[in-house]
Amino acid sequence: MPTASPFIILTLGLLAPGLRSVQRTTPKSPVRPPLPSSPCVPALPSHPLNWAPGVATPNTLVTAADPDVRRFLVRVPSTYSVQHAPYPVVFMLHGTGQSAPIAMNNTTWNLASELNEFIVVYPEALPYLLLDGTTRTKWHTDEVAANVVDPSELPLADDVVFLRELHNTLGTHLNIDCSRVYGTGFSNGGAFVKSKLHVGLADIFAATTSAGGIGLGGGLASQYYPSNGFDFRPHFEVVGTLDDTKRENCVQAGDLNPGDILPRAVADVVATPCMWNPMLLMADALALNAATYTTIENAGFTQFLWSSPQLPGPGPREYRFRILPGMTHEYPSGTNYAVDYVPIFYTWMMQYTR
Repeated sequence: MPTASPFIILTLGLLAPGLRSVQRTTPKSPVRPPLPSSPCVPALPSHPLNWAPGVATPNTLVTAADPDVRRFLVRVPSTYSVQHAPYPVVFMLHGTGQSAPIAMNNTTWNLASELNEFIVVYPEALPYLLLDGTTRTKWHTDEVAANVVDPSELPLADDVVFLRELHNTLGTHLNIDCSRVYGTGFSNGGAFVKSKLHVGLADIFAATTSAGGIGLGGGLASQYYPSNGFDFRPHFEVVGTLDDTKRENCVQAGDLNPGDILPRAVADVVATPCMWNPMLLMADALALNAATYTTIENAGFTQFLWSSPQLPGPGPREYRFRILPGMTHEYPSGTNYAVDYVPIFYTWMMQYTR
């Protein structure tokens, strides 16, 4: 295993400016879980699994809740060994109309998996006929449920059950570390992470990230609390100033004019309800004090950080939100944006364990 790489050096250099008062010790070499570590002990349904070291392998399963065949890709590092310390796992959830292969090909999670020795899995959502006349893959969120044509004819899948059984399957067949399971998502996948994963799967995931969204879309903070009322987990979210989806939402809300970009000066963000209110709701949903936050403005990003708990939970937690200049509706990774956030997200998530 290499002791240093440009990938890791880039990660640390970009992450450090955003840590400030909550900075923790960050490894200076490829991240691996500390020893000793306990292997995963899965519970409830699991399924057969095809996998090969160093290869993204396609799989299917049928959950206990749905009749549909569910697809996913799993990528295990080429150095995989049962004698190795249990491996962290990252779930990468694609956006609307996308697929597991698209999520894999549009990001550098496979490269991160190899360099940092963890397992990455790409689940795939099911397609639905939407009110706009298109049929596209979607993760089951409340917003999606409101935009599906006649859900009684085409019941929405229970994606929480799908991901739980996928987690159990990984734990049955692979040497995974259940204290270091992480989730990340783009757009609709990110909305699912924030509104469903944090609720119904809070007992599995140690930390999460997302791109292409702004906080939560409405309702009460309590409806986004973990179902066990205790497992509040940290989240790190980014959005771009040129994100057409979010800009259009703000125009429809009357907070921006057509052609405006999303503001990123701190005072302007606070004064823009279509941005500020969803961020406050997300902070509340993580049981953080929404009135207490710190900010950073620099050339690379504007950041808001909430880290003062209002309700008890397991260990430290935070809501970190960044606005990235010049980024469109994308998951910033690979060649689509100047900064690859995969290593930044992974380094940040690895601070947290269950």
